[in-house]
Formats: sequence, C-alpha cells, structure tokens
Amino acid sequence: MIDGVVLGVITWISYLFTFHHFPPLLKTFLLKNFFIADIIAMVSTFLLLTSISKSIMAVIGSIVCGLLVELTLMVYGFFNPEKQI
Repeated sequence: MIDGVVLGVITWISYLFTFHHFPPLLKTFLLKNFFIADIIAMVSTFLLLTSISKSIMAVIGSIVCGLLVELTLMVYGFFNPEKQI
C-alpha cells in the first residue's frame, strides 16, 4: 500500500511540474474550473498508471494523486479567491 501512496505522490509532483509549462490561457481555465481539472487529472492518472501495471498499487496511486490534485486546487482557491468565478 505504501508503494501506491509513493507512486501517487510522485505522479502529483510530476503534474505540478508539467502544469508550469502549460499556456497561460489553459492554466487560467483549469484554475477557474476545479471540477474539470480534477476529472482530467483523475482519468489521465488512472489510465496512465493502470496501463503500465494492472495492480492495486496503480489504483491506490491514482486515488492518492487525484486527492492531492484536488487538495492543491482547494488551497489555491483559498489563497486566491479573486481568481474564482
């Protein structure tokens, strides 16, 4: 189980670094629409991790990464309320 958590955290860190390379328009859209960003992150993480390994570790990693993405978006929204719709 700890392996799945580590995999989820590493995937989340990868998403954070990747997010900085997005165009500003896409960044703004994803930060304003938390639900869409969360769905995209969960689906892509699940597909990427489970296609590599069909194990429960990949599913746990996907869940942990999705939770961390949602937590990150909630913290961003809390500290930057003027950017919300």
